[in-house]
Amino acid sequence: MKAESRAGVICTPDPRATAAGQSILQAGGTAIDAATAAGAVLSVVCPHMCGIGGDALWLLSDGRQVDTLMGLGQAGHRLPEAGAIAMRGPASAATTAGALRAWSLAHDWSRHRWGSTMTWPDLLERAISLARDGYEVSGNQAFWQQQRQDLIRELPDLTALCCDVTGRFFTEGTLVSRPDLATTLAHLARVGVADFYQGELATALAEGFDRLGNGLTREDLTRTRAWHSEPLGIRYRSGTLYNFPPPTQGVYTLSALNALSYVDLSTLTNGGADYFHYLVEAIKAQLRQRNQNLCDPAGGTLDTGRLLSRERAAVDYAAIDPENAVPWTEQGQPADTVWLAATDRAGRTACLMQSLFHDFGSGCMIGDTGVLWLNRAAGFNPDPTHANGWAPGKRPAHTLNPSAWLGDDGRQFYFGTQGGDGQPQTQMVLATQLVDYRRSVDEALLAPRFLQGRSFFGSSEKLKLEQTISGTVASDLLRRGHDIEWIPELSPFTGLAGAIAVYPDGHREAMHDPRGDGTALSQ
Repeated sequence: MKAESRAGVICTPDPRATAAGQSILQAGGTAIDAATAAGAVLSVVCPHMCGIGGDALWLLSDGRQVDTLMGLGQAGHRLPEAGAIAMRGPASAATTAGALRAWSLAHDWSRHRWGSTMTWPDLLERAISLARDGYEVSGNQAFWQQQRQDLIRELPDLTALCCDVTGRFFTEGTLVSRPDLATTLAHLARVGVADFYQGELATALAEGFDRLGNGLTREDLTRTRAWHSEPLGIRYRSGTLYNFPPPTQGVYTLSALNALSYVDLSTLTNGGADYFHYLVEAIKAQLRQRNQNLCDPAGGTLDTGRLLSRERAAVDYAAIDPENAVPWTEQGQPADTVWLAATDRAGRTACLMQSLFHDFGSGCMIGDTGVLWLNRAAGFNPDPTHANGWAPGKRPAHTLNPSAWLGDDGRQFYFGTQGGDGQPQTQMVLATQLVDYRRSVDEALLAPRFLQGRSFFGSSEKLKLEQTISGTVASDLLRRGHDIEWIPELSPFTGLAGAIAVYPDGHREAMHDPRGDGTALSQ
């Protein structure tokens, strides 16, 4: 359901997180405070999607200026004991976790720029309580457990996370607790989250790394940083569209929409064959470029100014044949995360993305901390000569890239989604629905979607269409050369997205994706 208010609103992929954020807004907290409390709860009740052993990005806005905070871990200064990076297991847990560095930077922003008086105990209280006293396993977690049965059986830490003492998978509604994580969160609330990187907890994590053999050290944790970065932006229709700079794929989301700015989509039938053809062809070109070039800007040669120039957009637009699809030969890169956002009474908005990279991350708990570590190292290209090849201290290419659009007329839209390759594709649908077709938040989230490439479960690379798209449209796309595969109506394969709209008259709307269990609430 959509939440509407002239005060604060919040939406997250889990009702417990939404409620935690709402309580912070009602207590006078800022949008950053609400998102932090909600993100902490998600780190407990959505262990398959995110956690404090992962990465995080923040998009912050006061309605006039957009800022981005980036908490992305880096490779250690030595490879795992296995000698190479793997997709799962210890050899995939070879980058540090930047989420808590980003939380800390956002907390400072909230206190010193937005006037918050909230403390870490205030923000972590609900998460600690759920981890200590127990929470019910969500339907989403139960679904992912069934999809990853073989992986969970292979990795003992995941078996302990997802199964009872007899080895049976938890079912939806099962009450579980995570006492080790509760202890860790309570410690961080008491001494501050910096302890994760340079205190007692950092020492415990480093000892866990040694036993795991993932190559990380306490020094690697200490060197982990979060930083403020100017967002990337393009003019899109009568406003500015913002996203994150490299090593995220945000530049390619913007590039695709930059090319589409040469198409007057408002004259095309919404959801028609021309509409989908232009969107699909625009993003295919950008995903090819991303796969070749996206990397840590500290060691690469990406020229974002050129990539986002009007001259480059004109070239990209000219390369789209209105009647013929370019063959898709890339290998898809599915991944997972959560997106959540809050707007406070003062009209300030905070969007937060948290990720373990793939669902369940590396599958490895670190020592007895209860912290499930990310497998972001698997995002490096296995070719050491590739721009995105592994190197000590390097950050891998990232899929996380939420968006914001600030209109010249005062309208504001904030949106994002999970889903690896699907993130820019679903964001294109949301951007065009909200901006070009002036749909409400709920109408935009209900709009039919596509997915070019693999879904989460290693399916085909075909163009997937939700069954709400008409057969006539599909036939026209087939005629143009698209290789089509149907997926169910409102399919979670297209990612669980969310959006907040802030209008000039003070009206706010928030909603999380009807394809999942997410909720939105008002202050």
